[in-house]
This record gives sequence, C-alpha cells and structure tokens, in this order.
Amino acid sequence: MSSTDTTDRSIAPDREALSLMTKLKLDRFKLRKIKFVEEYTQIMARINDSTMSSFDKVQLVSKSIENLFGEDGKTRYLKNLETILTISKANTSTTNDFLENFFQNLMKTIEGGKRRSEYNYLFGLIMSQWLSNQQDEFTPIEVTSNDESLLTNEQLKVIIFNKPQLDLDKWRYFLENNLLSSSVDKNLKSKKAFEKLKLATEKFSKSLLMEKVSSADVQRAIDGVINGGSLDDYRKRLLMKMRLEKNTVDEFASSLNLMIADLAEWNWPIEGVRGVFRRNLVGKYRCYYEENFLTAIFLEHIGLKWSYHFKEELELIFDFLTEKIQKNCSSNSIQDERINMQKNEYWMSALPDESHLEFGMASYANVDSGIASYANIDSVDLKAKLLYLINVEIQLHQVLHPDTSFTVVSADLEWFGPSIPHEIILIFLEFCGVSQIWLNFFDRFLKQPIYYKPGESIRQRQRGVPIAHSISFLFSELMLSGMDLYVYQNTSIFNYRFHDDFWFFDSQSDKITQAWSLMNEYAQITGLKFNEEKCGSVQILPSNITNQTDTLLPHRNVKWGLLTLQSTGRFVIQRETIIPFLDEMKVRLTNALTIIEWINLYNQYIAFFMRNFGKCANILGTYHTKQMIETFQFIHQYVFSETNGNVLTILMNCIAKQFPDCMMNELCEAWFYWPIIHGGLNLKNIYLDLYSIHNQLLNKKMTTFNQLPERDTEKYAEIMEKYERGKIHRKDKSLKKYLHDDETLISFDEFIQRRETRISYWNDVYKEMLNITPSLSPIMTDHHEDHIQFLQKTMTKISSAKRYYAGTNYYLKWLVYFYSQQIESTFNQLDFIDPENVPVGLISLMQTTKINWNKE
Repeated sequence: MSSTDTTDRSIAPDREALSLMTKLKLDRFKLRKIKFVEEYTQIMARINDSTMSSFDKVQLVSKSIENLFGEDGKTRYLKNLETILTISKANTSTTNDFLENFFQNLMKTIEGGKRRSEYNYLFGLIMSQWLSNQQDEFTPIEVTSNDESLLTNEQLKVIIFNKPQLDLDKWRYFLENNLLSSSVDKNLKSKKAFEKLKLATEKFSKSLLMEKVSSADVQRAIDGVINGGSLDDYRKRLLMKMRLEKNTVDEFASSLNLMIADLAEWNWPIEGVRGVFRRNLVGKYRCYYEENFLTAIFLEHIGLKWSYHFKEELELIFDFLTEKIQKNCSSNSIQDERINMQKNEYWMSALPDESHLEFGMASYANVDSGIASYANIDSVDLKAKLLYLINVEIQLHQVLHPDTSFTVVSADLEWFGPSIPHEIILIFLEFCGVSQIWLNFFDRFLKQPIYYKPGESIRQRQRGVPIAHSISFLFSELMLSGMDLYVYQNTSIFNYRFHDDFWFFDSQSDKITQAWSLMNEYAQITGLKFNEEKCGSVQILPSNITNQTDTLLPHRNVKWGLLTLQSTGRFVIQRETIIPFLDEMKVRLTNALTIIEWINLYNQYIAFFMRNFGKCANILGTYHTKQMIETFQFIHQYVFSETNGNVLTILMNCIAKQFPDCMMNELCEAWFYWPIIHGGLNLKNIYLDLYSIHNQLLNKKMTTFNQLPERDTEKYAEIMEKYERGKIHRKDKSLKKYLHDDETLISFDEFIQRRETRISYWNDVYKEMLNITPSLSPIMTDHHEDHIQFLQKTMTKISSAKRYYAGTNYYLKWLVYFYSQQIESTFNQLDFIDPENVPVGLISLMQTTKINWNKE
C-alpha cells in the first residue's frame, strides 16, 4: 500500500486540493526528518572525538541548532549563548562540568527535535494513508447486500406495499368519543380544548399557503436535511456548502414559494425515488431514500412548519390536562418538577420547537440526532435522563412506600415507521382540522414511488412513512400522541416516550395494567403492533416480598441501552449481551485498512458502550461507576486478549506492520492519546473519563432520600414549637400553610403526606439526584495551566476542533495532567508539531466523515 500516493486518480476537486496540500506538508515532514538524521549523525561522529573540549562541543551543537531551527530556534534555544560562552571562556574559576551540563541540555534540544521530526513524519504518513483510502466521490456508491440487509428489504416490502385492512369507522368513532374524554371527566371541557386545536389548525392551513419562505427558513430546512441522516458524506458536504452561499439559498427560497403556490400540483419525481439500505453500529438496516435536494428541502420545510404548529397546540392540550395537578402542588415541589419535566422535555419530544431552534454549522457535530429526530434536546441526553429519572423514582418510592411494589414497563412498536396506515393518519389530520388541500398533499407524500435497483420497476408505497423526514416524524408523533393522551386521561400515567419506545412507571400496579391495556387497544384500532421481544416489565419489590407478578403485563426484561433492570431496583450490565458487539468489534478492527480507520472504529465503539451504559448521574452513585470500570476492563481483555487488554500494543504492532521504515523504539504512550490537532493520534482513554467521575462521587457528600424522614421529624417539631408560641404571642404568618380551616395544626401524618406536593427540601434532593455527576478535574500546577492555555489557543483556530472538544475541558485537563510530562520528556517541549504543518483541512474532513458500517 502506498501511503503517499493521493493524486493518481480522478477525485473531487476539493479532495484533490486537500490531497495536494497534505502531500506538501508530508513532504516537509520528510525533508525535515532527513535533515535532522543527517545533522544528528554528523554531530555524534564529531563529539565522540576525545580531544574536543566542552567549549568546542557547545559551539558545534549551537551551530547545528541554528542550522536546524533557524532564527526562531536561535531565539528559543540559544538565548544569551554568546554571553555565557564569553564569560565561561574568560572565567578562571570555573569547571568543565558547567559547560558539559550546558552541552547536554543543547543535545537534548537536538534529540528532541529529531524525535519530533520522526513522529511528525509518521503522523503525516498516517494522515495521508487515510486520505488515499477514501472512496472516489465521483463514483456512484456501490451498495453491497448481505443476508441481513436482503432479509430487511424483503420484510419491508411485505409491509409497505400492502394496504392494511382496518375498520376506519371504528377509528373515527374513537376519535370523536374516546380521545380526550376520560371515564372520570365527562363535562366536555376536554373536547373544548381539542376544539381550540382544530380551529387553530384550520387557520394555520390557510396561513401557511400565504406565508413567504425566507432564507432563514431554507437554511433551517437544509440543517434538517443534513442532520436527518439520509445523505451520504459527499452530498452532505455539498449541501453544507450550498447553505453558505446566499444566492443559492435565495434561489431555493423563491423555488419553494413557487412550489407552495402550486401545492395542489406537487408530486414526487416521475422517475421515482431510490431506496438505499444503510447499516448502523448496532447492526440495524434502515432504508433511506435518495431525493434531489430541491424535493428534500421543500419537504423538510413543510414538515418543520407543521411541526412547530402542532408542538405549540399540543403543549396547550397538556397544560389543560395537568391544570388540576399543578394547582394542588407548590412551585418548588417534586410534583411540579415532574410536570415541568414531562411538558418541556418528554411531551412530543421528537417535534422541533421554533422558539428554541438554533442554526449554524455547530449543529453538525452530532449528525445522528438533530432537527429531524430530537430537535430541542439532544436525544442521547434525554434518554440518559430517563435512566436517572427511573432510578430516582424507584429510590423515592422505596423511602416513601417501603411496603409496596413499584412497577416499571418498557415497550416498543414492531416496524412502527413502515407500518403506519395512511388512512389512519389522514383521518387523524382531518380530525385535527387540516384542510383538504393539505390532506391531498400529505396523501401524495405518503404514496411515495420507490425502486431499489437501477432499471427496477417503480412501486407505490401503500403503508408507512419515508424515514428521516420531518413530515414523517410529525405523522408518527401525532399518531402516538393520541395513545399518550388516551392513557393519560384515563389513568394519569405519563408515557415517557422516544419516538416509538415507551417507558412508564408507578406505584399503583392496577393503573399500570390499565395503561398497558389501553395502549394495546389503541394499537389494535390503528393497525399497529407491539414488539413482544422488546416489551418488558419489572416490579421493584419490598424486602418482605419475594415474588409478585402481573400476568397482564409483558414478561420480558426491562432494558435501557445495555443495562437490565433488576427487581432490586438496580440497573446492571449483563456481559453476555455485549459479547456480539465485541466479536464484531474485533473483526472490524482486524479488517481496518488504515491506522486512522482503526482508531476511529475503536473510539466509536468505546463511545457506543459508554453511551449505552449510561453516563453517571448522582443517583447512580459509585455502584454504577464501579461496574462500568470493571466492564471496560472486560471489554479490553476480551477484544485484545492476545495482549491482556493492552490496546496500545496492538496499535503499535499495526503501525510497525504498515510503516516498518518509520518505526523507532517503543512509541511514546502519550502520543497515542494526545489531541490530533496537536500531532497525536487522538485515541480515547476511557479510564480518564471513568475515574474523573468515580472520584467525584467518592469525594462528594450528598443528601439522599433516606436522610429526609429524620429531617421531616425535625421540621415538624419546629413547626409545632412555632404553633405553640403562636397561641400566646402574635401569630406567625408562615404557619398558615400548616393549619386547618379551624386553625388547628395539621398532624405529622398529614405533614408527611405533602412530601411530593409541598415540601421543598424533598424536591431539592430530587433535582440533585437527577444531575449528571460533574467530572472531577485534577489538581493543576501553574505549569499544567500554561499547557492547557497553549492547547486551547491552538484549538480555537479550527472550527472542527472547537466542536470536537466542546464540553470536554476536563478530559483535556486530565490528558495534560497525565501525559504532558511524558510529552515534554520525549520531545523536549509540548508543541512537538509545527502548527503551520498541521493538515487542518484533512482533520476537519476526518471528523465529519462517518464510518461506513455497511462495510463488513
């Protein structure tokens, strides 16, 4: 494999320019290395002459430094040299030790420079190797098929090209008589709230046809398309460039205005849309559709506008539903915190909120979430918070109701997106007040013409929504919001839902069972089906009860990521569940073509495991960090069994095999972990992350729910004392909330019944337990702080680096704390690569290029 030949084939112009610039910098690394080796060899040959004095040695090496480092080197390494030599020569009271020591320091400068040239040349080769192995973007992507993708394709075709047989009259009856009409509240207030939504939707249907598309609208839609996951890297970069060109954006805006004016005539391109299957890290195949940019941006704009409308209107519905609850609790209570969390974070979470959207290229850092999926809050963080919330609610329950069980249910719909019946969603939209011109448009959108291979006949979709469309997410959310509303109205059970993944929990098992029954009823009416393999329930049992099951609830395990909830209330990592990922990780690392690909794969898998073990929050405590540390040790020992888990030895062997002429002695450990923008390889050291959190938890003194009952006793004693004093002296107004109407004091039992609705210190602990545990920063010396400032200053010059290291200051601090001494000792200075020679464009490209998981 040639590591430097990057321009011997036809490639995209931007890649060609990048290749030439990278080669230019690589050539400089090579020449510098040759120069250092030659100079060093000459020096070593001459200084071995026993007749040469220390004074002559210093002069010889200083001239070499001037030759190797130029004027900048002279200023940096030879400052005051002439003065030192002059005084030393004249001084009759000196020894050779002084000059010999000065000579040794100068030799360290030469040796450090030589090592820097060797590492920088190897760094350049590794960078160039990655670029030379990137696919020619002018060549159409060849989508390979395997048994798994073919099976997914066949299953998908069976669903989307067959129209389901449903009782649509039953669905209409349900919408008119059951939605927003509970068995308790029959006073028509619920229906009045929904009537307001219908009127607002009828008005919006008209206004959107008249509204002019702005350049900001186009940029927002382009952001959605880019973040939606449907584009390959090449088309994504093209669209990112188009987004920055004002004339292009304005042209899109005028075109979209024309398309909306002719909405009644819009349809998919007559040649159809090609479906392409792509695999993700966990092995799932999804079918994405290669639309032209104009169609994609137009549909994204329409979907976003309608999403803003329904998000706002359905939030008003939720306000109505929770009005009574909020009136019966104080503003600083657990119950109030729950309601606000449900509304602001989990209610209709897949729909974007126009008032909170931010634009700009920074959003591309997390291309797997974004506008089209979880718009306002990062989906990973939101799902992680649910893990913390379940743990908090379990531990709160165990303190408040130690003698009763607590039930947790998780559920998932089978082939949800492809299974949505078109007639069901169109009737729902009509029920919400969407006008006929829009209903006709949405019907044409749903009847997407599809083919999978060139020359294949086009077939029209009869069921399901196209993936990665804001309109599709809107339709999905509207359908499932009906289920959420139906359950909440009748049981007060809130569904913490991410798209089609459901989580709900409560101490009243009968309500949980009723909620599950209503969900299945709704699914049956709408032609949906729960995936039995992914539906589970767990009852967290009191210590005096050994076994208790509800035969009506799903019986499989409750899983969050790679964690399984036990009946004790603990989430544990079951190692057998991660073995398939580890086996695939070993194969992919073995088959990696380049060093950078190897490192990217390793980092992606480590991030995947970290994400699916759940980043630690205060509620999880050291129990969770301990099991994560032990599991990552197991992962390394399993994947790198031949080196007893040492990833660096494996990587060194890979480098030695691919670049045998560039290998020195054992490579510096710090170099592998050092930031790539500073000349390192950017390998992730997960243990710096884990121990920074673990040690924080060890050092942090937190109040837990277990400590609060004692505080209740103390607080009630204070209240009673105030009350008794008030009988004699002027009454204390702060006591009013603790008195009955007849001004008698509430009992202690009545006081503790308010723990979730009135007592603020219970809510303080509730919120504190939900907080993500901050990483503990190391104790930094002034020297360390100088290093940090130097590294950060360089990173601010590169936008991709700013995104990459955003929010990871603590990790950079640990890198400096742990490895800066080794960097300095190896290279004689921290800045071991010239910033002018860092291939910034290439690094930016690497950080925005996704791994092709389709490749076996």
